[in-house]
Amino acid sequence: SSGINAEYGERQENSVYIGNCVLLDMIRGIRTYFNHRFTVELLYKPELMQLKNLGDPSKTIYSEIYGCEHLLRLLTCIGKLISPKEFDDASFHVLRLHLQRFLDFLDATKDKYLSAENYVAIQ
Repeated sequence: SSGINAEYGERQENSVYIGNCVLLDMIRGIRTYFNHRFTVELLYKPELMQLKNLGDPSKTIYSEIYGCEHLLRLLTCIGKLISPKEFDDASFHVLRLHLQRFLDFLDATKDKYLSAENYVAIQ
């Protein structure tokens, strides 16, 4: 998912809708949530077995290994991770707007990031 965040950042860098500080904060926040909640929220039980092959979990940066499928899983549960009570109305509206723009970006690039070529058959 790091590559996705990087490409999104490059595309949005000169956007009139997102200032660079807000953009960088959002990308960092998504990456932080991804890495922090990965084993708890984003893996199905059969996928937990794969973690044993990654080595020391405290040194593993999951956003550099796992891709769009897992990022989409995060975005589907982000509502329960981020409470509207943590923000004033205007800030929460801005956050929702940025997350929607990110989802629009993922939809526009789905052929690249959700391609069958990104999968390896397990024998």
